[in-house]
Amino acid sequence: MKLEAQREKAEVELMQAHPDFEQIRETDEFHNWVEEQPKWVQDALYDNDNDAKSAARAIDLYKADMGIGKKKPTKDKDAAKAIGTRSERSSPEGDESKSYIKESDVNRMTAQQYEAKQEEIAEAIRTGKFIYDLSGSAR
Repeated sequence: MKLEAQREKAEVELMQAHPDFEQIRETDEFHNWVEEQPKWVQDALYDNDNDAKSAARAIDLYKADMGIGKKKPTKDKDAAKAIGTRSERSSPEGDESKSYIKESDVNRMTAQQYEAKQEEIAEAIRTGKFIYDLSGSAR
């Protein structure tokens, strides 16, 4: 059961890094590309149940090779406009601290606790309300 929880946790991390992976892995183009890659890439994608980082790096390589996700560079003025001024301050919306989930809290969970809160954890990761207090500096 612990292995299943680790696999699900890795899948959540992978989906955070590459939300489009579900669509990518269903294409023949992706699997044909994997067949042409070195063994370490194939292992990272096919023989890997709990290392999301290596799978994410292999998907990064696929996207780079296929030109997926390239964005047009924005002009400096557009980037500057997106940044607020000093006088603009955002006000906190109520007490949102209860809706945040810490990585250290997830790390201390039993497999049953993780399974029960799996959807809540995935939603926190998707919405940016997951605090990486253990691996934050490694990111």
